[in-house]
Amino acid sequence: MINFIWESEVRAHEIDAQGIVNNSHYLCYFDHVRTLHLHALGADWIQLSNKGINLVLSQANLQYLKPLRAFERFKVTSTIAKEGRLKLIFTQSLYNSAGALMCRGINTVVCVDINRNKPIAIDKVEALKNAFAE
Repeated sequence: MINFIWESEVRAHEIDAQGIVNNSHYLCYFDHVRTLHLHALGADWIQLSNKGINLVLSQANLQYLKPLRAFERFKVTSTIAKEGRLKLIFTQSLYNSAGALMCRGINTVVCVDINRNKPIAIDKVEALKNAFAE
């Protein structure tokens, strides 16, 4: 497993009428961390897309445990594991500044050949091959 951590703060526009972070923003936090995590491994989604490969979220499963509030600091931890030939499984957790688990998710990403619109094996993607060599 490959680990990554990102820290941030809740911004005012992420708050809903209840005074808590709208649940859609947790998906955005996790998406941002997946992008940064892959970039840290040398996989830039823009460069991959220019080469005809898209990184596609094929499944998202989030569990909301406690709400975040405006300007609250938080961190997201992320691990990636390869599952089979095609899938990258991101296990992500969001903690507040006190260390309480607020949200967790398991998200699946696949690489898709743009021209064929078909998944391709992780080891066929040069930017990911070394990170997930068995």
